[in-house]
Amino acid sequence: MIPSGIIQLDDISVKMYPGPVGIMVSGGVDSAILLYYLMKHTKDTIHIYTTGSNLKYRRNSIIAPRVVEKCIQLTGNNNVVHHIHYDEVATESSMIDAPQKDINEQKINIVYDGTTMNPPYDVAMNLAPEFKFDYNRKDSADNVMTYSNGKFYMPWANTDKRGIAKMYKEEGLMDSLFPTTRSCEYDPTCEHFEDIKDPGLEHCGKCWWCKEREWGFKENGVKK
Repeated sequence: MIPSGIIQLDDISVKMYPGPVGIMVSGGVDSAILLYYLMKHTKDTIHIYTTGSNLKYRRNSIIAPRVVEKCIQLTGNNNVVHHIHYDEVATESSMIDAPQKDINEQKINIVYDGTTMNPPYDVAMNLAPEFKFDYNRKDSADNVMTYSNGKFYMPWANTDKRGIAKMYKEEGLMDSLFPTTRSCEYDPTCEHFEDIKDPGLEHCGKCWWCKEREWGFKENGVKK
């Protein structure tokens, strides 16, 4: 598909595709800022897809609507449709089921995915050594930016959390959008969380994903 335009963000170019488009929103900082840019720069309908994990108390499905509402307030764009579904365990494959179905049925043209690349390897390995993380997100800035026959597009694939923090700072979103986001992956079924207090809708501050967020925003001189 040929993009209809480009959003230029310093050294990052985000391709804008004709709509209707989809975007996967977890409620974390990466998908939230991507949704913000889409809502700010397109008038086409945006379909938002969120998966709630029953094992993790469906917290993504609570936080994500707050992110959507804040983006509506910030951009004035309410031409969005939010699709929320629930799985016992939200997996990488189950999270793309709903948008993939709408792609197949030609209800949307492309899906935006806010996945970033990892911090540098030595940093990633030492953020929270007891926790596993996605090793497929390389730190070498040569990650592929599309998958599923080019229908899923990851504009942040070669940007880490430091780049995401810079976007929040430059857009003046640290006191508005940022506080609504949640990157924690607290999992009561995981043995590594046995000694960690359930953070509710806040951040546990101990898991790998909390540490990645803290690293990225502190590295950019931004208070997390």
